Amino acid sequence: MTRIRLACLTIGLLAAAACGVQPDSSPRDLPEAEQALETSDESSGDIAAGADRIYLIGPGDDRLLRSVQREADSATDLMETLLRGPNDDEIEAQFTTAIPSTTELNDATIQGQNLTVDLSADIIELDTQSLVRAIAQIVYTATELDGIETVQIEIDNERLSAPTPGGDTTASPLRVYDYPGLIQTSQPAFPAGPVSNA
Repeated sequence: MTRIRLACLTIGLLAAAACGVQPDSSPRDLPEAEQALETSDESSGDIAAGADRIYLIGPGDDRLLRSVQREADSATDLMETLLRGPNDDEIEAQFTTAIPSTTELNDATIQGQNLTVDLSADIIELDTQSLVRAIAQIVYTATELDGIETVQIEIDNERLSAPTPGGDTTASPLRVYDYPGLIQTSQPAFPAGPVSNA
């Protein structure tokens, strides 16, 4: 019995020692396969940092809008940041934008609680579904600015009759409530309530 116990104890200790990670006695270079991948210095969008947010189309088949961090000094800067689209890391994470990369910001003007965003005509060449998402990106991003509740979109100084998800169009200032169901919510899904048998 004593030999069996001694053999089991020895095997157990050897197995435990073999599983442990041993520290290196001195610094060493890691093989290339174990090194972290380097990221490119080039980016299509801005660095994901700062207290401001823009809205991009998140990964997944539902193509819902998701906010990402950005740094912006003004309404003009925030809108231009949105037009630059996702950065390299976000592209790798499968974020996209419905706004054509050729779209230019002519002007962004705040008056009271409204931001007027004047864009080049490139954006209106989109099909209706893509245009709805592009406008939703603009509206949700603009209303991230302090005090902004509505957004008037113009194309080369002409008020845009903007499509909404319900199939209507409106030339009135837009609110986030005009684009429901297009944004990913952080609220968890709640289970259905109990079914009454009465």
